[in-house]
Amino acid sequence: MTAAPSTPPEDAAGRLRALVSALRSGDFDGTTAILADPLWDVLEASYWNAEHPLPADALQSLDECVNIGKALWHKSGLGQGHPMALYRTTLLSSKAIDTAMRVLARIYAGCNLGYRSPPPGFWRTVYALTGYVVSEKFTDRVNRAQLTNQSLQLWLMAWLNPLSLAPGRLPVAVRLVGILSKTCSYTLASPTHAGSGLAAADLMSDVPPMPFARVPAMWEPVAPLYINAQDAAFTIRELTSPSQRAVPNDVYESLLQSALQVGLTHQEMQDFVRRAMREFGYSNARLVPRVGRRETVTVVVGFIDAWNAIQLQSKAGPKGKSTAVTHEATVINHSDGGFLLRIDVKEPLLSVGSLLCLRGSEAEPWSIIAVRWLEETDGMVLIGTEVLCNFGEARIAQQPDSSQHLPVLTYQRDETTWVLSPYDSNRAESVSQLRIEGEDWVTAVASELGSDWQRSAVLDITRNVSRN
Repeated sequence: MTAAPSTPPEDAAGRLRALVSALRSGDFDGTTAILADPLWDVLEASYWNAEHPLPADALQSLDECVNIGKALWHKSGLGQGHPMALYRTTLLSSKAIDTAMRVLARIYAGCNLGYRSPPPGFWRTVYALTGYVVSEKFTDRVNRAQLTNQSLQLWLMAWLNPLSLAPGRLPVAVRLVGILSKTCSYTLASPTHAGSGLAAADLMSDVPPMPFARVPAMWEPVAPLYINAQDAAFTIRELTSPSQRAVPNDVYESLLQSALQVGLTHQEMQDFVRRAMREFGYSNARLVPRVGRRETVTVVVGFIDAWNAIQLQSKAGPKGKSTAVTHEATVINHSDGGFLLRIDVKEPLLSVGSLLCLRGSEAEPWSIIAVRWLEETDGMVLIGTEVLCNFGEARIAQQPDSSQHLPVLTYQRDETTWVLSPYDSNRAESVSQLRIEGEDWVTAVASELGSDWQRSAVLDITRNVSRN
């Protein structure tokens, strides 16, 4: 069965509901066939990478996707759907466990694309399956490796979830997770250090697994289980700067090929891998202090509004009225590297990769921050952000081969000058030149692509000598 490209989401939802209603309990082959139906793609495409809070039509498609997944779980005889729970009979068959993992993966992918947490009971169900498969009670040695790998992939997708994948990146992420999962293993022993490539979860909880670098100091799990993914973390690190050796890097080449097949550029795939490396905790960041607070701050969203806000603040004399639209947000906690914010906005506004400016009062400078992940619940959006700089400058640049003027933000960090500018696919993939205040700035290939901006390091600055 195929879905026509023009199939309306409501029709796709209706047809999927009809397929699920006709399903018999224990028909695991039929369940797998429904999971592979392209009608799911129609539903997901209608809310994939939408700004948040979700518009009404996108929200309806996301709700349909999750509810149909839960109905499929129940009708196929795997467990109850509200809240999700596992039937004990599911554990009696390796095929039932395999089907259960596939349904859970479909639900999780749908939630991931909508930046939503999976339904209540989801992770408790994943952990029940995981605990059983890795225990001595599971005697099917033939299928144990495959089922363990399936559960590892769910854990790893949760680890990568803050990436809140943009269109085109899901197949790359699936490919990445499939490769990395083969290097991972479960362990009951608590790691003795905050090394890279470790994750932890409490099998009696209903919260997602977390990178070991983010385990709270007072964490007291009832049934802890850990993933040792250090080899995966090493692979991720190598992917950020491919080896110059003549020996081919099979992992890198296979991921790049997968990215090209779904329409990503080489730069976009590199950006994806860099973000993945951050989530795999390679920086040994466990001891970074996170200070809890409840402070209201002012936020502007988007590159142009950020530029306007910083440009107005830099003007001497009386301040005019800013054209940037401001919003109130609450700081949940912060570290030197970023903020966890809760923002109550009514109109679709935020997406992963959005550029924001933040300040506590008019006397404080704007901090330039980028959204790294977000999660929406009933219109309230929780966002994790990274601070790019605390003292940026708003400037006007000109491209030498054009009379067009370009707003840019510049800042210094780690002895490097950086330029933030509006997204331009032509400039993103090559070394380019900008003229700023009588100087010629040579900028590198973009090191990061945002929703409406790009970031490049400055390679050289020379004084532009007039020939008049």
